[in-house]
Formats: sequence, structure tokens, C-alpha cells
Amino acid sequence: MQIDLVLGSTLEQLVENLLRSETRYPAYVALHTMGDKALPAVHAGLEHEGWQVRKWCAMFLDQLTNEDSLELLKPLLRDPRMDVRLWATHSIACKHCKEGACNFDIVPLLLERIEMDESIRVRRMAVCMLAEVPPDSRTRPVLERIAATEKDRKLLLHAGRELKRFNV
Repeated sequence: MQIDLVLGSTLEQLVENLLRSETRYPAYVALHTMGDKALPAVHAGLEHEGWQVRKWCAMFLDQLTNEDSLELLKPLLRDPRMDVRLWATHSIACKHCKEGACNFDIVPLLLERIEMDESIRVRRMAVCMLAEVPPDSRTRPVLERIAATEKDRKLLLHAGRELKRFNV
């Protein structure tokens, strides 16, 4: 690892180091050691031109986040890069990875990803993240449609698991 490139770096430099494969992981670890102090730089990284930076900043916010972070992740649900959308979906919805809960309704965000995303991986993640919320009547028709028409085995598996929560 290129620890020497990370030591003594500013938070902004650490975020910039997420762009390059040789400095990415050490920078990510260093940001995590900074904890909440890193949030302003990570928030700025969500708008970086490099998709790798946006992805790793979204990953960072999976565990160290606040209400502002969750709001700032919303636009990344429509990012041009699948990897960024995948991590934004996970980071917004996953309650297992973070303390506290988001105070906004994530169901419409997840349903949009399920219905609109071109990536099967993002769609699968969105269905999986429905497990993070109590069964919601808005999800049932979408899950039933997936069960009736979808060909992807993993998506069918996740949708079936979610439908069972409705005692179907």
C-alpha cells in the first residue's frame, strides 16, 4: 500500500486519492480513521468528476453518515455509473451498517431504482434493501410483477423473499 502518499495528506487530498487504484484503499482507510471530521471532504467528493471518487465516497457514507449525507446521496441514485448507483442505493437504505436511521421515506427511491435502473445489479440491490423497511403496500405490486415476469434468478429470489413478508 502507498501509505506514504496518505500520511500528512489533507482531507481533500485523501478524497482525491480515491481516484487512483494505488492510493485508493489507503486513502479510504485514512478517511475512516478521521471519522466525522472527514464528512465535509467526503460530501464534496460526491460531486467529483471521477466516478471512482463518487463511488468510494458513497461507500464511506454507508457507515459514517448523517442526515445531510443521506440527502447528498440521493442524486447519486441517478449517476451515469452503475457502481456509483449501486453504492448510493445501499448506503441510503442499509440500516445494519450505520447508527441511527434516515428520517425520509426511502421506499420511493428504492422503487424507482427497481423500476427504472438499467443495471440488474442495482435493481437487485434495491429489492434487497426493501428488507430494511417494514412491509409497505407500495412495494407489493412491483414485487408481484417481478415474480410474474422477471427472468433473472437472483432478482426473483430477492423479490420472493420480500413477498413472503406480506404472507403471500
